[in-house]
Amino acid sequence: MSYMDGLRNLTVILLCMVLAVSCGREAPRLNILIIAVDTLRADHLGCYGYERSTSPETDRLAARGVLCERCMSSAPWTLPSFATIFTSLHPTQHGATVVKSHMRDSFPTLAGILKENGYATGAIVNAPALKPANGVARGFDFYHMTPLDGRDADGTTRDALEWIDGVEDGPFFMFAHYFDPHLSYSPPYPYNRLYFPGYQGRIGASFNLEGFSRVRDSMFVQLQELKDDDWRQIVALYDGEIAFTDSAVGELLRGLNDRGLLENTLIVFLSDHGEEFFEHGGFEHGHSLYDELIHVPLIFSLPGGLPRDVRLKRQVRLLDVAPTILDILDIPVEPHFEGTSLEPLLTGRGDVSPVGKDLLPAEAAYAEAMMHSTEQKCISVYPWKLVTRMMTEEKTLFNLEADPDEMHDLTGLEPEPLARLDNLFSGALLDISDTWYIELGAGDQSHIFDVGIVAEKGLMPGSMAIHKILDSSGRLAICQEPLQLLRSRSGLDLKDFQIKGTATLAFRAKPKRVPVKFDFAIDGHPATDVTFLGRALVNPAEMPFIQKGKRSKTLSEGRPTGALSAPYILVWFEEATYRGDTFLKLDEETRKELRSLGYIQ
Repeated sequence: MSYMDGLRNLTVILLCMVLAVSCGREAPRLNILIIAVDTLRADHLGCYGYERSTSPETDRLAARGVLCERCMSSAPWTLPSFATIFTSLHPTQHGATVVKSHMRDSFPTLAGILKENGYATGAIVNAPALKPANGVARGFDFYHMTPLDGRDADGTTRDALEWIDGVEDGPFFMFAHYFDPHLSYSPPYPYNRLYFPGYQGRIGASFNLEGFSRVRDSMFVQLQELKDDDWRQIVALYDGEIAFTDSAVGELLRGLNDRGLLENTLIVFLSDHGEEFFEHGGFEHGHSLYDELIHVPLIFSLPGGLPRDVRLKRQVRLLDVAPTILDILDIPVEPHFEGTSLEPLLTGRGDVSPVGKDLLPAEAAYAEAMMHSTEQKCISVYPWKLVTRMMTEEKTLFNLEADPDEMHDLTGLEPEPLARLDNLFSGALLDISDTWYIELGAGDQSHIFDVGIVAEKGLMPGSMAIHKILDSSGRLAICQEPLQLLRSRSGLDLKDFQIKGTATLAFRAKPKRVPVKFDFAIDGHPATDVTFLGRALVNPAEMPFIQKGKRSKTLSEGRPTGALSAPYILVWFEEATYRGDTFLKLDEETRKELRSLGYIQ
């Protein structure tokens, strides 16, 4: 054998060895990057149809992936919205619903699940409502809050890339949180003069709420006194913040590309909530559930793994983000997740397949957790959207296709979608809450039931947050006769309710520890001997009688089983699945930060 033949053979052997090693090596696991831009309205991005060029970098990202045209947030402000993104639970379930609250710790977070699966987990965070004490830091190896000297969008990009550079091996999950579009609107030059350069009014090149009342209704009145050009300037500054943040997002993506990471990173671009500019008589966020506050951008991009330049028209939810990420990574989706993986929709493989308890269908979006104003909750199945004001149970129904600006209430004109959405809303809310149930069993014969309920503790009355009559299948019952259900702030009275079969009255009493007094009669006679409490089927000692939902000695969770001879009345209490105190005591520094942003007085 010649020297050259031997060299050729050695080369072939070495090449085979290299191929054997490379063929046996697994492909690198995907990195995850969530780019979260706080307070970003979807309709102020070019890729969502905005006339101003506020977002060329985001538009290019959307062109490289899948844009969800209608994504709904679970809350109109920061803390509950991001807690939902990380847990795939509704705010009532995860518990982070008000400023002085923290997320319950009885369930895993997205960061924690990824960490258990070998991911380095890091976050660059700039909102005081997302401090570690609020619970959203759970599962992160590295969670860096805004430094004392502040951090703008450029700094967020710099710090995110610096952390990524420090990940020595294995995949990473980075949560890069940009806060710039939030008040105050103070974009740097030239972004502060980009969209209204000729403005000469009182607002100047920066806007915050100094000089305006901190009482929200009074503040709205004062803001209404601003001139049209003043509002044009305010919106121009907000858009300038978006454009400045967009440029920093572009630097982050170029930084990934320069490091050879872009092709192997699933990018999820989103916002937690939007912002109102007096479309419905208000300003900023946290006070309503109109679409300017809960319709948010959502974009998925993965070169080679997801299609390019696709626009998904179906309504989706921030609730779906965590299960979608895990599904793309082939990590088992948690059965407690209320959201659904969008991977089949993103890839065009088919429809979604709920894997959890399916509290709501995948096409139904639910929002709650107000920061300001009275408690409101809403549910939407496009094009229909139902908003309920919980104190009065006043309802507002919109057809978003015909009325995208939500100006025309259709509650008196569209009974079918109203009943359908109200049924979904009521069932979901009762399922995730501490709820009392009273089953009225008439059997084959018709019987007349009288029910009286009062929630009170001494001189302090409780309140009835919601009440519904359910049929035997758990759906809203449709009564042939007008239902004489009278409601006061702390009581319910159901008079002369004549039925065959069964019906169930479900209601919430607030606060949950308030004693509830029950008074029942069947066919005009006290129902003491045919009233049964809880799984133990205990008769009350007297009529009326008092029970407590919390830590009761006679009531047990869950619907009692077994048949009873009609007529009868069955009372039981079901505690919410997720328990635990969520109250958070704020330190003085956090109080100052939240006060400066208008979150607390």
